[in-house]
Amino acid sequence: EQDLIVERKGLIRLLHPEKLLEKLGENQAPPNITNRVRLKVPEESGPLLALLQKHARELRLPLVATGFSSVSRYAVMPRGDCLSVYCPRLESLLERLPGSRADRFPNLELLEAAEEPVYFDARPEEDFWWASPVQVFLELIAGDKRDREIAEQVKAYLLKNLLPAPS
Repeated sequence: EQDLIVERKGLIRLLHPEKLLEKLGENQAPPNITNRVRLKVPEESGPLLALLQKHARELRLPLVATGFSSVSRYAVMPRGDCLSVYCPRLESLLERLPGSRADRFPNLELLEAAEEPVYFDARPEEDFWWASPVQVFLELIAGDKRDREIAEQVKAYLLKNLLPAPS
C-alpha cells in the first residue's frame, strides 16, 4: 500500500496525497490529554491571545491552539467563544493566569499534552501559534458528521496548497 502512495525512485515523491490523508485519519490516535482545565479569564486582563503568549514565553512553554480552535484558518466554520489550547505543563501556566474555574461560561480551555505531534508544524499568526492544517484535519475527521464535513474543506485546502512535485 505504501508504494501506491509514494514513489521511491531516487527522491521520495508523494503520488496520492488523498490516500495519505485518508490513511493518516484512519490510523491517527487522539493526543494523550493528562489534564483539562476550563477557565473564564476576565476581559479586563487584556486580550486572551496576548496574555497566553506572554506567560508561555516567560515560562518557555510551547503553546498551540487545538485543531478545533484553529479550523477557521483553513475552512469555513464558526468558532465558539472558548479557545482551546495544548500546553505541556499546565500547572505552571495556571499559576499565572487570572480566571475562575467555577464559571459556567469559560473562554479558555487548557489541555495538558506533552506529545510532540500536537505542536508539530504549528503556524504563527497574530503572535500566536495555531495548529497545522494536518492537525486540524486529523482532529476533525475523528469527530461527528459535521466535523467530518469541515474536515473535507481542510482536506481540499491541503491538496490545493501542495507544492508541485519536482520534475
